[in-house]
Parts: sequence; C-alpha cells; structure tokens
Amino acid sequence: MRYTGEIAASCGGAPGDNVVVDAEYEKRSPITYMKQAKGVNLHINAGIRDGHDGSVPIGHSLMAFNAVANWRDRIGKRRIRQMVETASVPLALRSEIFDASYGEKQPLFRRQSGTATITIFDGDHELIAGAAIAWFESLHKERSP
Repeated sequence: MRYTGEIAASCGGAPGDNVVVDAEYEKRSPITYMKQAKGVNLHINAGIRDGHDGSVPIGHSLMAFNAVANWRDRIGKRRIRQMVETASVPLALRSEIFDASYGEKQPLFRRQSGTATITIFDGDHELIAGAAIAWFESLHKERSP
C-alpha cells in the first residue's frame, strides 16, 4: 500500500505491535465513527479500481456503507473481498445503471439503505464532480417547499 510507512510512523508502529499502537489506529480510522452517522444523508462513492490504481482500497468504502446500513442491506464480506481482489462487481450484484451525472465513469453498483447510498463507479480514486453536484442539488430539492 502506498502510504503504509507514513501511517505506521504516525501511529507509532504496525497494527498488532501493541495495544497503544492499535488504539491509535482505531482512533484515527473513520470506520470507528461511522455508526454515529446513521440517519445522516450520505452518498459514498468509490471507483471500482480504487486500491489497485488508487490509494484507498474499495473495501473501505463498502465497509463504511455497512456501518450505517440496515442489517438486511449490508454487503457481505465475501462480495466485498471479491470486489477488492478482482476490481470488478460480482455478477450477482451487477445491474444496469445509467446516471448522466457520472459521465463516462458510469455506476456499476448502487445500493441504498435508509439515508445512506453507496455507488461504485467505473473509475479509480477520484471525485466525479457532476455526480457530487447532482447529489448536493438533490438535497436542496428535498428541503425546498
């Protein structure tokens, strides 16, 4: 992983070195705090090749979604592992999705649970500006009288 040395240096060692080091990793990890975001409007996006061509493994985004999703909507560990290892969406999860706001980086997988949505798109570790703007605009429309 690209930042392994920097992360270990900032946390005082490698995961599993001792309880103090492990506590630093836990304190600094967003997953530690995700459950507190349950009920907040979230749209988690990740490129299917993130972690292969990008710096953050796609599994992080999938686990973040699971932390706020209802139990029945969660993505199974086996499916997450498949996406991480193969940089592709398993056949059982594929569906035809067209979302103009993603341009050429079309969604490959999308799931919603309560106020949380995850979209896995055809890309790397990147922001799809059109999709982000469309999401913000949809929030504004929900609140407008």
